[in-house]
Amino acid sequence: MKRLCLFAGYSPENRVDDYVIYYLSELSKFADVYYQAASHASEEELQKLDKVTRGRWAQAHEKYDFGSWQKLIFRLGWQEIEKYDAVILANDSNYGPVRDLAEIFDRMDSAGLDVWGITENYGNARHLQSYFLTLNRPVVGSAFFRNFFESIAIEESKQRICEKYEIGFSKLLAENGFSFAPLIDRSVLEIPFGEDISTYQNTLLQNGSPFLKRKVFSSRNFANENLTQTRALLEERKYPLAWIAPPAERHEPVCEEEPEAAQTQLEALVKRAGDFQAQEGLPPVAPLSIRALVKRMLKPFYQPFKLRVVDKLAGIEHRVGHLAEKTVKIDSDVGDLRSDVGALRSSVDGLPSFFVDVRAQVSGLAQGSRDTAAQIAALQVQMTALSRNSTNTLSRVSDVQTSVAELHGHLDWVQRDILIALMSNIDLKSLQGFKCVTDYPVAYDSPDHIHPVGTVLDHTRHPRFIRACEDFFGSSGNQLSFLDLGCSAGGMVLDAVLRGHIGVGLEGSDISRLQQRAEWRLLRDSLFTCDVTRPFELGRGEVETFKFDVISAWEVLEHLTAEGVEGLFANLARHTRPGSIFACSISQVDGGFTEDGTPLHQTLEPLPWWQERAAKYGFDVLDSKAFLPLDFARGNGNSSVYYRPAHSYQEKDGDCFLVVFQRRRG
Repeated sequence: MKRLCLFAGYSPENRVDDYVIYYLSELSKFADVYYQAASHASEEELQKLDKVTRGRWAQAHEKYDFGSWQKLIFRLGWQEIEKYDAVILANDSNYGPVRDLAEIFDRMDSAGLDVWGITENYGNARHLQSYFLTLNRPVVGSAFFRNFFESIAIEESKQRICEKYEIGFSKLLAENGFSFAPLIDRSVLEIPFGEDISTYQNTLLQNGSPFLKRKVFSSRNFANENLTQTRALLEERKYPLAWIAPPAERHEPVCEEEPEAAQTQLEALVKRAGDFQAQEGLPPVAPLSIRALVKRMLKPFYQPFKLRVVDKLAGIEHRVGHLAEKTVKIDSDVGDLRSDVGALRSSVDGLPSFFVDVRAQVSGLAQGSRDTAAQIAALQVQMTALSRNSTNTLSRVSDVQTSVAELHGHLDWVQRDILIALMSNIDLKSLQGFKCVTDYPVAYDSPDHIHPVGTVLDHTRHPRFIRACEDFFGSSGNQLSFLDLGCSAGGMVLDAVLRGHIGVGLEGSDISRLQQRAEWRLLRDSLFTCDVTRPFELGRGEVETFKFDVISAWEVLEHLTAEGVEGLFANLARHTRPGSIFACSISQVDGGFTEDGTPLHQTLEPLPWWQERAAKYGFDVLDSKAFLPLDFARGNGNSSVYYRPAHSYQEKDGDCFLVVFQRRRG
């Protein structure tokens, strides 16, 4: 089984600890391991991981483990992720493994599950704990998996992270019909229904868990079982106790059981206060200390009863609650069914009168036969009127003929594309290897994503632009690299590929990718979604930031905010070299409004304004006459195979700027 492990790390001290290196070395026996820390770390620290990982990075962020896994996914790219049979999500919140992982993988792989973990919690919903999850092929290759990780965002609290992503992930698995289960069957263990299973560390180790939560030792009052026995169990499994962290000065609350942990901490504080009063000979003044003392005295008698009866009753009550909800739903459905049956009975009761009406109508039809001649005369009048409207009919026929002509044009392009690909012997596999790394996989706030009219309808094709670039660079058969921003259906990328060049496209809305429109099915390794106004890195192989010869954007810039234009040019500067060009058409006319009144064309500025922004990032207007107006793919009024010329914003001079910027040399 080919496995990929995405490992999330975090260290307030910005270091890589020995227990993490050991953990990763064991995982590397079963998977290709990639490490992402949510904290800073020096290159010297990260070099400790070079022998046990395929890649390692550290960057402080506020998305916790799910954000680190998201960053690794975006670094590798979805095409690379989908090559694996299984994806392991793990983090450094546990010591271990303290037993052979091979046995665990063999057992769980043979179970035929879509997803499995080590333990599960109940809380407000049953869910797998996310510190170690294995996602198998049905999930890895699903749209659900991709959509879930593209939606990871910064939340207001760690509690919200747990609810939305850890607990939410299991909920979504169930809703999408995927099977999942933990290694350890909680139902056979004597663990209270609402408690965090991780706090019963000895029970877990004795029942086959390969991991031990670090909080057991690092957070006071977290553990619910004897820590001396915990150390003995670790020694028995030959796990180095020197790696165990000392208790922290402050208690860190548990994700789901904060009230329980707070109560435990309160009782500990009361005990300390009581001890202090006894030492100082002070009279006990806090009733709470007496209550805590009584609770401790009764605990040996109460705890067994609580485990066997009270918590099991809580579990039964939890299940009964769900059953009650389903019963209410069934009652509602039965009520609807009764209503439908009543309506059916009313319809059946009305059938006799219906047949009486039919008989009356038949009788009337027989009696009205004399009016037939008059009806024929009226029909002749209608035919005369129809002949008068023949002009409109001919117009509609003309429209149909135009549509047929456009269809033939489409077929002609498809036929030529196929012949070019066959005659040129183009190897599409040689174009693979690109990846887009970004924290903004979709331009979620853009009106063009909220109302994706353009990306649904447009499919720009213009081979003449590719040929003009070849002439400008004097390529003479040498391969050029093209990047099309706002690529919509990917037509311009295909034009570059069919000429034997490298072609990549970026689109802000994900609707074309989700629908697999046009070239997204063919060029899946060359088309990506991201917000081009936010930082992104387009890399290939070992090159993290690929430098393109040509970047284009056809009627895209006017759709951006002024701030977004700045972000776009910053990205252009990172992905070009001196002498590279940026060709664009910038509309200057109103491009319509969304349903809520938001303009789709957000920035309509004179040409000097655009030149000033470009110059700030090292781009000057190319004065050369190497590019003629008809070389531009959009904005020049030229015909297009996929939409009529009337679609163009070039109605008169000044409606659209046609500009080629060149990256400054030296």
